[in-house]
Amino acid sequence: MIKTIILIILWLLIIPSLMGLYMIKFAKDDNKNILMAYIVGILIEFLVFEILAIPFTFLKFSFTALRIAWTVMITILTIISIILNRKNFKEILKVNIGKVKEMPKILTIIFLGLLIFQGYMGFSYMYEDYDDSNFVAKATIARDTDTLFVYNDIGYKYESFPTRHVFSPFPYYTATISEIVGTHPAITAHTVFPVAFLVVAYTVYYLIGTALFQHDRKKTMLFMVILSGLYIFGKYSRYAIFVRLLGRAWQGKSLLANIILPFIIYLFLEYLGEEKDGFYWVLLFITLWAADLLSSMSIFLPIIECTVLVVLYTIKDKNIKYILKFIPCCLPSIVYGIMYLIIK
Repeated sequence: MIKTIILIILWLLIIPSLMGLYMIKFAKDDNKNILMAYIVGILIEFLVFEILAIPFTFLKFSFTALRIAWTVMITILTIISIILNRKNFKEILKVNIGKVKEMPKILTIIFLGLLIFQGYMGFSYMYEDYDDSNFVAKATIARDTDTLFVYNDIGYKYESFPTRHVFSPFPYYTATISEIVGTHPAITAHTVFPVAFLVVAYTVYYLIGTALFQHDRKKTMLFMVILSGLYIFGKYSRYAIFVRLLGRAWQGKSLLANIILPFIIYLFLEYLGEEKDGFYWVLLFITLWAADLLSSMSIFLPIIECTVLVVLYTIKDKNIKYILKFIPCCLPSIVYGIMYLIIK
C-alpha cells in the first residue's frame, strides 16, 4: 500500500513537475512557477503517450511495448530536466515557498479543507455509468491480453477497426498507470484518478484566478473557495461539468472539460497576444495535441474553442497574426481527422 502511494505521487505529481520545470524555462514570467510546471508536465505525459500509442496501434505492437516505451521516454525527459535545472532548484524552491507564505491563511485553509473533502469523496465513493465499458473495460482488456485495439469492450475481437476511439487511447494510459503503480485498472480509474486529476484541475483554476485578478492572492483564493462550493453543490444534471470532475474524473472527456479547455482559456487570458508570446503558442500546440489522447471530442472541441478566441482577439487587435500562429497548432488534430476519414 505504501509503495503504491509513493509511486502514485511520483508519477502523477513529482515527475510531471520536474519535466515541466525545463519547459517553463522558456516562459516569460512563470519560469519558476511550480504550478505552471506541473500542468505542463501533465500535458507532456499525455502528449508522449499519444505520440507513441498511435503508431504502436497501427503497427500492432503489444500493450507491454507501449507501456515500456512510454515509461522509458518519460524517465529520460525527467532526467534531462533534472540535469538542466540542477543549478536552479534552490532558487525555484525559494520563490515558491515565498509565494506560499504570502497566501491568505484563512481562505487557503478553507479551500484546502474543501479540496481534501472532495478528494476523500472521490476516493471513497464510486460513480458508475456506461462509459466504464470504454474507459475501464478497454484498460483491463489491454492489460490482460497485452494487445491494443484488438478486442472490444466485452472481449470479442473487433469485426472492423474502431476508428472512433483509436486516435484517443486514454484507456491505455489508465492501464499503463495501473501497471506502474501496481493496482487494477478499475481501482486506478475509480480511486486514484479522482484524487490526482482533482488536484490538476484546481491547479489550472488557480492559474486562471491569478490571471483574472492580476495575481491578487486574496481574490484568487476567494475565487477558489467559491468554485469549490460550486463543484460540491453543482450537480444539476449528470452531464454537468461539476459531476464530470468529482464523479467521472477517470473519463477522458472529463479531463477535456476540466483541464484542457480551462487551460486554453488561461493561456489566452494571461499570455497570448502579449509581446514575445512565442513560447505560449508552442504550449498551445502541445496542449491541443495532448488533448487528442483523452476523447474523440478532444480532436475538434479545443480547436473550436481556440478558433472563437482567435477570432475575438483578431477583431480586438485588428491583427491577423493570431490566425497565422494558430493554424500550425491545429495540424496534429487535422492529420488525425484526415486519417479518420481515410480509414473509416
